[in-house]
Amino acid sequence: MDKKGPYTVAQMKALPAGSQGWGKFLVLEKTQRRIKDGREVINLKIGDAGGEIDSVVWDNCQVAGQLEIGAVVGVLGNLGSYNNRLQLTATRIKVLEEDPAQYMQGPAISLETLKEDFRRLLVSVSDPWMQDLLSRIFAPDLLDRFFRAPAARKIHHNYGGGLLEHTLSVANNCLDMAENYPSLNRDMLVTGAILHDIGKIYEYEMKPSPRYTTEGRMMGHIVLGAELVGEHIRSMRAEGLAFPVELEWMIRHLILAHHGSLEFGSPVLPLFPEAFVLYMMDNLDAKLFVYKNKIDENDGDDEFFTNYDNFHGQYFFTYRYPGEAGTTDEE
Repeated sequence: MDKKGPYTVAQMKALPAGSQGWGKFLVLEKTQRRIKDGREVINLKIGDAGGEIDSVVWDNCQVAGQLEIGAVVGVLGNLGSYNNRLQLTATRIKVLEEDPAQYMQGPAISLETLKEDFRRLLVSVSDPWMQDLLSRIFAPDLLDRFFRAPAARKIHHNYGGGLLEHTLSVANNCLDMAENYPSLNRDMLVTGAILHDIGKIYEYEMKPSPRYTTEGRMMGHIVLGAELVGEHIRSMRAEGLAFPVELEWMIRHLILAHHGSLEFGSPVLPLFPEAFVLYMMDNLDAKLFVYKNKIDENDGDDEFFTNYDNFHGQYFFTYRYPGEAGTTDEE
């Protein structure tokens, strides 16, 4: 492939419409269909460590090798737009013998650092009932699964290690709230933050991008998480431990109510302060992830606004005023 490149996803997105270029990417999703005129078309989602882009493969594209999900491919194509989304129309594709792990997205902070931060957070809970419950839930096999899990399929922290990153961010937000509002129960907030998305270890699997498991699609992470906590509490009681009934209600309610409304998937509304704070801090972290991604995707673009985002039902304003984020001209 002798055209300009290789480009990363971020560099591809910065090119003007109509540009041609090539890059090396991981195939994340693949769908194949036949259109009305009888031609076959393949739609791909391809990506690297810095992002994702849609690609369309028509029947006149030269393909060398087996084009499958999880393959690393070199793609030459032309940049265009379809349904307000940037799209790379492939003209040549070659399957490469390269390590897919090098092209997978991950947390902004190293996974090892996040793991250590999480372990410190776990032991910071001083309430004996909550501490015992957390230590039982996060046995080594589940802990390893938790560290590798994504937080979502598409919208936020949708990569291996994303659940860990999101959980820590929500917990840190909750800690700030507990400091600002002393009437809040600090240990309950932290326990809720740690457990609110625990069901996602069963809801998703990485193949190589997040996919729903059958259990996850049928039950959802809210139900799966509340059931997991209930199972461990029943096990504690079977051992003769008198886990407080009211505390069980509250911890399970934190999980059940953390989406904030029936409209967004919670079977109950937040009924006490810590449940409301957890809902807000979870929503805050997910939403800010989306805003940051929109800004990063449009970095270097002359346009202040993104294309209309159908999922979120809005445009995003991506201009950043120089000197923000705590910086000053006086050093």
